Amino acid sequence: MMNVYAYYNYRKYLQDYYEYQKSVQRYFSYRSFAKKVGYSSSGFYLDLIKGRKSLTPTMVTKFIAALGLNEREGRYFQLMVDFTHAETPASKQQIFDQMSALLPRATKTLTRNQQEYYSKWYYVAVRESLAVLNIGEKNVPELALFLNPRISVPQAKQAIKLLLDLGLIELVDGFYRSVNKTISSGREIAPLFVHQFQKQMIDLGKEAIDHYSVERRNVSCTTMSVSAKGLERIINKIDLFRKEILDIVRSDEGESMICELNVQFFPLSKEKEAK
Repeated sequence: MMNVYAYYNYRKYLQDYYEYQKSVQRYFSYRSFAKKVGYSSSGFYLDLIKGRKSLTPTMVTKFIAALGLNEREGRYFQLMVDFTHAETPASKQQIFDQMSALLPRATKTLTRNQQEYYSKWYYVAVRESLAVLNIGEKNVPELALFLNPRISVPQAKQAIKLLLDLGLIELVDGFYRSVNKTISSGREIAPLFVHQFQKQMIDLGKEAIDHYSVERRNVSCTTMSVSAKGLERIINKIDLFRKEILDIVRSDEGESMICELNVQFFPLSKEKEAK
């Protein structure tokens, strides 16, 4: 059976559900599911997956029955629909908290740790610092003093504990070392966690203007007018630039400090309607 608790976006769940049912039931189809739910259009299911249409409250109840979900799973599916349709970070967070309460214990613990990882800027910085410093159980204070702004020793110890719990670091020959592993929380849920982390890093970027000379930082602002096509081209260029930076980082040797790259490009106006 499909595990509904492994999803946060109902469109992705429906896509995988269809592929699974098709693999175990030879005659399963969009039309057969439509007949089971009680709607006429065989293309409606595919429209849901592609995002061309959305589930209404009335249809949600019928889908829950057709999918064979029990009461708790049905409640989770309902929240998953609301989460997918939510438009603001605040509303997504509120719905996510309700979804988390329904998760099985093991999944709930992992999700909570993932959320905590992005809740403090220094958790990510501590992980990167372990590629520069030789930190073991006895010299954690050295790690706390290394970051700028400094963090407390208890904060450094909490960061180490969280990274160990997530399997992102391990103890090798008496020193903590980063494991080549990424946080896996799904494309739908990761932004919800990461946005708070990004806001913290942007705030640190503002402080860097006063704390570092121009030789040690690069902060610039450019205001421009662009077309929709030009905006898309600029975003693609920024993505390519970030990939080039990552290539430099991967081939770099003898690291001695931790740096943060924040790239900001966003609208300062509404978009003029085409006549």
